[in-house]
Amino acid sequence: MKNNARTIFQTTTLGLIVYVAARPLFDTHYAADFEQYCPFGGLSSFFSKMNLDAMACSMNATQVMLGFALLLGVGFIGKLFCSHICPIGTVTEWLGALGRKFTLQREMPAKADRWLRSLKYILLFVTVYLTMTDSELFCKTYDPYFAAVNGFNNSDIVLAYAVAAMLLTIGGALFYRLFWCKYLCPMGAFSNIFLNAAAAGTLVLLYAATYMLGYPLHPVWLLGGLVLIGLVTEVGFMRSFLLPIPRITRNEQTCSNCHFCDDHCPQGITISATPEVRHIDCNLCTDCAYKCPLKQTLTVNNKPQHKYLAPAAALVLIASALITAQFVEFTTISLRWGGAPASTATFTQTGMKSITCYGSSMALAGTLEDIDGIVGVDTYASSHTVKIFYDSSVISGRDVKASLFTSTKRALRSPALQNGEPVGVLDIGVLGFFDAVDFRDLASLLGEMEGVIGFETRFGEPVHTTIYYLPSKLSPADIRTQLNRGHVLRDGERVELEFETPNEGVVGGPIRFAEYRTRIFNGYDDAFNGYEEYRESDLSAYRFPMAEAASPGVRKDLDLLASHLSKDEGVVRFTTSFDGVPMGCVYFDPAKTTQKAVVSALTAKELTYYISDTETESVPNPFHIGAPAASAKK
Repeated sequence: MKNNARTIFQTTTLGLIVYVAARPLFDTHYAADFEQYCPFGGLSSFFSKMNLDAMACSMNATQVMLGFALLLGVGFIGKLFCSHICPIGTVTEWLGALGRKFTLQREMPAKADRWLRSLKYILLFVTVYLTMTDSELFCKTYDPYFAAVNGFNNSDIVLAYAVAAMLLTIGGALFYRLFWCKYLCPMGAFSNIFLNAAAAGTLVLLYAATYMLGYPLHPVWLLGGLVLIGLVTEVGFMRSFLLPIPRITRNEQTCSNCHFCDDHCPQGITISATPEVRHIDCNLCTDCAYKCPLKQTLTVNNKPQHKYLAPAAALVLIASALITAQFVEFTTISLRWGGAPASTATFTQTGMKSITCYGSSMALAGTLEDIDGIVGVDTYASSHTVKIFYDSSVISGRDVKASLFTSTKRALRSPALQNGEPVGVLDIGVLGFFDAVDFRDLASLLGEMEGVIGFETRFGEPVHTTIYYLPSKLSPADIRTQLNRGHVLRDGERVELEFETPNEGVVGGPIRFAEYRTRIFNGYDDAFNGYEEYRESDLSAYRFPMAEAASPGVRKDLDLLASHLSKDEGVVRFTTSFDGVPMGCVYFDPAKTTQKAVVSALTAKELTYYISDTETESVPNPFHIGAPAASAKK
């Protein structure tokens, strides 16, 4: 008899993974997220939260709750993730069956088997420790599942680690039963820890007690203690203790000792040798109960109907975790600096769609830390929410909100104007607009209108938006209608918007096209190498045409150029401006460097920029610097 319930679980899991991987092929707007329901990532990230008060990568309550639910399942029911859900377990189990069919598979020698099992506890400790100390999921560097579903094409993957893990997973499964699961899987190690629920639970309670009593221990002690419990339980005893409650039981009165159950156990457990299976590898898959030719000989706790317990419990636990996650949200980061002033206030901003992970959260924190009066920030990547803590005697809530906003400009197109055609100007407030994602959506929305040639935004409530358009092609009323449309087609996909215009705005202009180009130019200014220590008269300025400075999205390249220029300690500032044409300007100390050196740096084939205080990288120079416009002593 076939174990259909388990087969359905396994094939459904693999089917969903294949769907997520294949969907981008027919839906170019879909971004595959293979970590969205990763329980091990959630558990690793929880240790990062304990240690750094920061969730790892894009981990959130969903992954954490799934991890907790599955560990709870281990303690009371069995290793349900391993038996019914794990994609690596499913594939290696099938590969093992193939290896046995072609007589490739052999049994690992007993002594080697015992000691090899310790490897997964070492890997568990290293993986979680590295994650909890820098809030980046170390498991992604080697995880064969993550490597396979991403086609080994992901910046988090370390190719040597991933290839080695994949070879061990596939090759090991063909030649040795469930090689990855038994000897290398960190999630399997996590699960086995809680098969000694009394010891693991006691350690967790003692750790919590030290925290509550005001003597918190570093989380590494909790991690190390749990890993040691799992290691001793598995390598020393190879059995579970007290829990889980359900176990495979054998009726010795009706058993014919045919060993059919031994031959069909995916884990290779000798079931016929014991009336009750407590082996550490048993994951309550119940294949043996289904395969046994004698009815009611192999059961779960001597009750035949309990063979449905594992799949039912897996469903309940997963559903409960997903529902619970809807009501729980962990802070992605929670940082405080500059003490806790008596007049601390909190500003909350929702709809920050640019806050998506640990990296974007830390980038925001770095910006806020430089603002007087702001003393801390919490971010919630899942709901795109930010809480900012500030000293109300130094800075107002409105100024805090303004600090989150970046004024921007965007030229949408360069029209061929006839006979000096004027440019219309519409100043209008836009509600429902706040961050860089909103700016991108506004650009897409206005870009659909051929007569709109550019726009700029400034902080306000509502946001002050200046739209430049051709009066010969559309009217201010047309623009207002577009702004209130409620959706945008971004790369062909409908995206719902919350933009609203509370008034009709102010029609200005018209202005000349040359004035528009000056207004829309987004200047750049970066000072370094002690610029503030100089008097203006001490510096020389090298000015030159720089056509690329007017291109949208050029700021990153300008940052690289500024970093490249800063390698010369005599160069102290780099700016761009518009003077009929886009111009660049490099300020330098003539006592430390020369104009020739500046020109050489600007025209180098590669830009060498700093990625840390001491490390550099190089990229091809994207700029084509023209002849100098002027070189003058300031």
